[in-house]
Amino acid sequence: MLKRNFIPLFILVIIFLFVMKPDIVSEGVFNGLKIWINNMIPYLLPMSVLSNILLQYNFLYRLSEKLSYVSDKIFKSKYAFIPYFISFVVGYPSGAMTVNTMASYKRIDEREANSLVIFTNNCSFQFMAGAVAFSMLGDLNLSKYIALPHLLSAVLLGMLLKKEPVFSGFKRDKSQKSVSFYDAFNSSIYKSITSILSIGGVIVIFSVFSNFFDNLLLSVSEYLSLSTSLSHIIHSLSVGILEISNGCSLIASSTLPLDVKLILINFLISFSGISVLFQTIAVSDDYDFNIGSYIFHKSIQGLLAVLICIGMLILY
Repeated sequence: MLKRNFIPLFILVIIFLFVMKPDIVSEGVFNGLKIWINNMIPYLLPMSVLSNILLQYNFLYRLSEKLSYVSDKIFKSKYAFIPYFISFVVGYPSGAMTVNTMASYKRIDEREANSLVIFTNNCSFQFMAGAVAFSMLGDLNLSKYIALPHLLSAVLLGMLLKKEPVFSGFKRDKSQKSVSFYDAFNSSIYKSITSILSIGGVIVIFSVFSNFFDNLLLSVSEYLSLSTSLSHIIHSLSVGILEISNGCSLIASSTLPLDVKLILINFLISFSGISVLFQTIAVSDDYDFNIGSYIFHKSIQGLLAVLICIGMLILY
């Protein structure tokens, strides 16, 4: 009985906490809305509309097939570079949105979609260089210690995945009916706005949870009398696993050594966090998304990024 009613009881507890602490809820909601309006909509919506339009035409797939020798050799997939490039420009969860669109138009099957989303749903270079390196850490030159490990770890993960029996002999529909620009534009607007609204809801609710969690961790660290460094590491990693933007900000503003900051930031950005996981789930509705496999492999990517970052710090 408890197992069956666990989720409703858990939701009731959350509602009770929200009623008891309206100030924390309000602060979390406004912070989430700021992230959504200022950081997500301006970059994700236009690119999502344009990429959705492109993905309805054969041009992008034909171009990808002509340039597919490297992609096919490395990843055993002709279309891997399409979502990889879009996520490089736009960031989380645009790679997942692109893979979902490709699956909805029968360009890839469910098994290939689940493989591609693991290593092509990545953080944008703009966030890593502009938001984290320049704004948070105060040095744009540090972007190479964040962007390179993140992007290389994704490529390495894709190379590891090709050895697994995940790609099937799916017959792609190459004779897709031609679509008018008006129809492509309208359907792209609808799909993009639906996805953006889902992402916004996830960001806002996780921003509230992050705010509660942040207050709880501060109280616990004071009660346990932890050292300043250990307290910063536990606090920033715990918050970052929920939502990477807040976690990276906490790490950057801490008194930890710079190399430790870079290592922790690399793990958080490549792991992506629970908020990004739920954003990915929200935009992956056209195939059976394998949540367990995604979390496991993203953890591996986080560790790979850390190892690459450590190697770069030792060399340079």
